[in-house]
Amino acid sequence: MKLNDLLATDALIPSLPEGVSRILGEFQNEEPDLRRINQLLSGEVGLTVRILRLVNSARYSAGGQRIGTVEAATAMLGLKATRQLVQAAAVGGAFKGVTDVDMTDFWRHSLDVAKIAQSLAEEFRLDAGIAFTAGLLHGTGDLILKMAMPDLVSLQPAFATDDGRYEAQIAELGYAYPEVGAAFAARWQFPQAIVEAIRHQCDPQEGDDRTYSSLLYLACWSARAHELDIEGTALFDTFPHGVAQAIGMTDAGRLCDDKVIAWTAVDEGRDFS
Repeated sequence: MKLNDLLATDALIPSLPEGVSRILGEFQNEEPDLRRINQLLSGEVGLTVRILRLVNSARYSAGGQRIGTVEAATAMLGLKATRQLVQAAAVGGAFKGVTDVDMTDFWRHSLDVAKIAQSLAEEFRLDAGIAFTAGLLHGTGDLILKMAMPDLVSLQPAFATDDGRYEAQIAELGYAYPEVGAAFAARWQFPQAIVEAIRHQCDPQEGDDRTYSSLLYLACWSARAHELDIEGTALFDTFPHGVAQAIGMTDAGRLCDDKVIAWTAVDEGRDFS
């Protein structure tokens, strides 16, 4: 299937759920009503669970204090971050039962990438929410491809451990999951910085703003190295030094340590899926 045909097939790219659309509609008002947003969120139980999981796993809360209610989460985050988190949390509910995909494992890995990207953004004094959301969504294009072409050879290995997936899809299709994921993010009205980071996650030198795509590239590399149990000299030898140096990252060891983040537990991935 050609890329244009895939993107033109509405049934393959999940639409924004009606409940989420109503919530985002309130954000678009000139003066959004936080109480109304909380009220709308209270009617979306699954979405609320994923929001609270994200808030706590992403370490948004100061001092490690856990957030137990959506009201506490929105009060702490503010309108801009809350909107972004609502969109990100809704993605988990948009992909259900994709053929031959362990969704718990997929989201566990995606959350790892998101957490690493967020940590790097904090170090560079960038928008950690942008980085986290781009990391969380980075593999959604692969899910869409799997729904469209479940028997495609380049989709058969598990996403989390396949470090040659991008090249294999380019060879087989002429395009790959980053382009599809970027189209999905754009359709769901995510900020352009997130769309472009996803689009150029495998070729950050191609984007106009290479910073977030480079952070995402490095986060994906680190999470996949963890999945593949690459350690020691082999880990350092495969580190993408060029990408790191291009954004001024001088400490390669920062991502060559098995304790880069608190790695996502299986139950956390299950709660998000």
